Amino acid sequence: MPRLSIGIPVFNGGKFLPELLDGLLAQTFDDFEIIICDNASTDLTPQICHDYQRRDSRIRFVPNQRNIGAVANFNRVFELSTAPLFKWAAHDDLHHETYLDTCIRLLNESPDIVLAHTHTAFIDEEGEILPFEHETGSFIDPKVGRRYWADLPNIGDNHIAVNRFWQVLTRALWGTHMFGVMRREALQQTSLLPDFAGSDRAMLAELALLGRFRCAEERLFLRRLHAHGSAALSHKEIKSFLSTDGKRYSRRLRQTRAYFRAPGGKPIGLISKLACLTMVSAHCAKTTLHSIRHNDPRRAVHGYGWQEPVTPGWRRRTAG
Repeated sequence: MPRLSIGIPVFNGGKFLPELLDGLLAQTFDDFEIIICDNASTDLTPQICHDYQRRDSRIRFVPNQRNIGAVANFNRVFELSTAPLFKWAAHDDLHHETYLDTCIRLLNESPDIVLAHTHTAFIDEEGEILPFEHETGSFIDPKVGRRYWADLPNIGDNHIAVNRFWQVLTRALWGTHMFGVMRREALQQTSLLPDFAGSDRAMLAELALLGRFRCAEERLFLRRLHAHGSAALSHKEIKSFLSTDGKRYSRRLRQTRAYFRAPGGKPIGLISKLACLTMVSAHCAKTTLHSIRHNDPRRAVHGYGWQEPVTPGWRRRTAG
């Protein structure tokens, strides 16, 4: 059995998938398997996956007969994995060649760490790192002048479970920690990804109650910003992207339910569980009030104000 399973859920990712796979196969840590779940792509993705599977025995290609939605596809790659460590990889992101080695070293050093990641840099569609401004700590897209701040690396790095929960609840805006290396036994104690936009943070909140996150100082994770992700989709289109069952639901209701359920079954004690529920109630009320005050009915009704309005974590991309 390999030490690490890497799960790649993908849909019409032919443009960027080869670059991701080349980068993973060039990692200095090589004791891994790669599971690619293709969500019934209509581009060259299946052909690319077959080609790489023939080239490297560590790659397993699992095509879905139909598009099951991004959420189900993300969960499926984990369910198909076998190793004691697991990592999700989006087809359009990249990793420095020492990324896996660095994360696994952090996990080896401390058994109380359940997730290891590195600092994040933003790259453009061509894979070039955006200029970094030290004064503001932001990356700048020179084409449009927009600034991007990565999630703080110390999110979840606290010895107190409720503090870690609060950090994820209030500060994990991009959700990039989701693409770190995680202990399988801890991830199995979560509900994985529930079916709503931004569910990566609900999963991270559960995981934070089980152990610490640790982030290396080096910027070894490269998050790609491009014009073909799901950020441009309407609320209705995002629902269809995440799930293909066609069910109507309230994102805010599902989101609130997921956070309220997060402490259930976690080894943190009754007082800590009550503290988590109080945090969820207070934060939900605060963000709803913020949405109303800023006169944005879409955010007030659909829950876009749960976090500050940035491009959500994993749902932005066409990878599901």
